[in-house]
Amino acid sequence: MAIWNGGIAIQGALIGGFVTAILYTRYYKLNFWELADIMAPAIILGQAIGRIACFLNGDAFGSPTNSGLGLVYPPGTMAYDTYGSQPLWPAEIWEGQWDLIVFSILMVMKNKKWPKGFLFISYNILYSIGRFLLEFLRGDSPRYAFNWTAGQWTSIVVILLSIAVMSSLVSERKRSLQTFFTNF
Repeated sequence: MAIWNGGIAIQGALIGGFVTAILYTRYYKLNFWELADIMAPAIILGQAIGRIACFLNGDAFGSPTNSGLGLVYPPGTMAYDTYGSQPLWPAEIWEGQWDLIVFSILMVMKNKKWPKGFLFISYNILYSIGRFLLEFLRGDSPRYAFNWTAGQWTSIVVILLSIAVMSSLVSERKRSLQTFFTNF
């Protein structure tokens, strides 16, 4: 695998990291949600930095545009190999900016009292919303049903699962508070 050629999907890495974190926390008898909440801001900040690498590498690029916002990539990049000297939407730059916005939101949220796991689930939802929308501008991914990319389909699944988990976490917290006040 030549990672310097790009094409490595971040969503697959995130899912792999999620499974690994579950196994790690079970093995060491740690609370998964506490670890996930601690890691969420660092993960999204790492993703923002990774999008700079995507820009420099010429992968995760946008589709052709006539807008003055388009970027022309140099020969030898995946973007140039695909579209030549056509200006392309700067999708990877905008995703990096979105990642920094999500990072900022998480940093504000982390100082509030939330159920365990809430920060991590918020990260999943916020990142996936941005990813879903920005995928419409991407020019490096095949399209499937509804003309959506695999990244969009993955984002929808992550959003729906995350909303279900978030609802469960909030309901569980409400039950614990009710039990506390009932027994008080």
